[in-house]
Amino acid sequence: MKVAILVDGYNVIYSSPLLKRLLKKSAYRAQEGLIRLASNYFSMKGVEGYVIFDSYRRPCQDTEKEISTNLKIIFTGKGKTADSYIERFTSQYKSYYDYIYVVTADYSQRMTVIDKGVLLLSPQNFLGEVETCQKALTKKYSSIPPESHLRVSDYLEDGVRKKLERIAKEEN
Repeated sequence: MKVAILVDGYNVIYSSPLLKRLLKKSAYRAQEGLIRLASNYFSMKGVEGYVIFDSYRRPCQDTEKEISTNLKIIFTGKGKTADSYIERFTSQYKSYYDYIYVVTADYSQRMTVIDKGVLLLSPQNFLGEVETCQKALTKKYSSIPPESHLRVSDYLEDGVRKKLERIAKEEN
């Protein structure tokens, strides 16, 4: 099943207390925080994700950065908003994807895309899903017994391992 999730970047940042605090320090830090959260979430879910940031005051065209196979970041170009990018994307790709989700709190944007058969997620619901996935991942990996973790020493030849152990003892 082919799924795309389009995230109105600043909408989500303003809906998250943590990201909003980062925004007060710098827009870049808030963007990076959202990108990190989104990247992990999209990878875990196995969906294509797009985080769109309004940059309509910049004098250039849309800029797209592929962060991973699951995540692209878009900075809109001159005269374009995240809303206009999302509307264009949903019109252009609605037959390509089985499902397209849009994460936004913008009422007019929600009404526009819902008419196109797009599924909506509020920023709060999206952030809740992200948090649930992170907790599941943490629980999964924290339950692995320490002795099952791979160590570099497991791959060393006996002579090399013994030399390193001797050096470590001498330093202590």
